[in-house]
Amino acid sequence: MILLALSVVVFGLLNGVVAFPSAKASIKDRIGAKAYGTVFGLASLLLLSLIVWGWQNAVFVPVYEPTPWGWYVNYLLNFIGFLCLGVFLFRGSLRQTLRFPLELGVIFWALGHLFSNGDAASLILFGGFLLCSLVYIVFARQNGVWPTPEVRLGHDGLSVIFGAALYGIMTQLHGALIGVPVFVLTK
Repeated sequence: MILLALSVVVFGLLNGVVAFPSAKASIKDRIGAKAYGTVFGLASLLLLSLIVWGWQNAVFVPVYEPTPWGWYVNYLLNFIGFLCLGVFLFRGSLRQTLRFPLELGVIFWALGHLFSNGDAASLILFGGFLLCSLVYIVFARQNGVWPTPEVRLGHDGLSVIFGAALYGIMTQLHGALIGVPVFVLTK
């Protein structure tokens, strides 16, 4: 569980740099704008891989018993989270309205999973991401971070459709990618 916790902390710190425009600009100046995107992306993917591996290999230590209806809350909150992800990926006016759609999506995703998982590894993973997103929003607001001002016509509708489609795809691939199927069909 130490690898999981360290990976979540480092991932949060890495992505938290964006909440500090002067720090982000300084790093970009040192390594170059193109290299920054590549290094940031590869580091994020590596850390996400370590997080998934650490979570899958963590010893199960129960902390609390999730409620029987927690799974249904998880489905709903994750659907909202994926809609927020769609808003983040497109340049519609919803992106400006929500201001931090990716972080809001992570908050919904994390809360949903905390309703349906009560073990220590899940608390580290989902609680860590929840905390990182909340801290990011606080610092980003203080530092005046906004999405790019460009708004494209039709992107609000596309963002909702894309978010819903991603949710559907993830419900199907969750078992293969994460190791935990979303729906278990029994006879």
